[in-house]
Amino acid sequence: MKTRLIIAVIALSLLFSWGCKKKADQLPDEEMASMITTFAPLPSFKEVYASLDQVQVKDIAAAVPTEIFKTKQEEVRNAFSLGLLTADAVLAAKGRDKNKLRDISAQMMSLTGLLGLESEVNRLGDEMKTMIEKSDWDGLDKALDFHKEDVESALWEAENYDNYTLMLMGGWIEAANRIAWLVDQDYSAERTKVLAQKGTFNHLHSNLKQIKSEHVVEQAAFQTALENVQELRELINSDQDGVYNKEQIKSIIELTGNIKAAFQE
Repeated sequence: MKTRLIIAVIALSLLFSWGCKKKADQLPDEEMASMITTFAPLPSFKEVYASLDQVQVKDIAAAVPTEIFKTKQEEVRNAFSLGLLTADAVLAAKGRDKNKLRDISAQMMSLTGLLGLESEVNRLGDEMKTMIEKSDWDGLDKALDFHKEDVESALWEAENYDNYTLMLMGGWIEAANRIAWLVDQDYSAERTKVLAQKGTFNHLHSNLKQIKSEHVVEQAAFQTALENVQELRELINSDQDGVYNKEQIKSIIELTGNIKAAFQE
């Protein structure tokens, strides 16, 4: 991951500096030290979706939201929405839902202007159109996976860490919401284990707290997200041997739903 490369570069720079300068007052200052822990990498939400391999297509299709997620055009909301819609697109592809895929793709392409991601998302849109027509479901799955990495890399390389974090939050919040919804339809303790993503939600909460940009932190939607992600992190960490009871599953649906609703206001 890019974060590890950055950490390595910083560490090597510090090692060289320390080798040349032996005085204690030449150690890295607080600002330099903080760079080492800023914006931890997050895994793909597809780790949760891997559980769908054992779920029937018709049940997966039922988990795709009836209404396509839409919000007003604004950079912070667009970043969150792009992550969320990517998660929905993966779900719709696994559910073999061509109509939803077309609608989701169109909505994703409407978000690119304020994020500087026109080439990445429009390229995906063209690929999706062809693959949907051919019912190339494996190709769609791979294209969406590549798109996710492509967009994350573009935001990271542009040093747009705020939108990087917001987009990943959108994907993880939607994935957790939809998988929890599926589990709630046919509850079993074993099926809840896929939601025990402790490291992810710990890092997500930490990354959100790293965001300092006024145009982000002053938004009510962001504050709602921060509060609910903290509760979600605590809930995910309160498992019993990786298992969650019915009430906890309903709480996951509620907390993730709160965040989605906040970004739609």
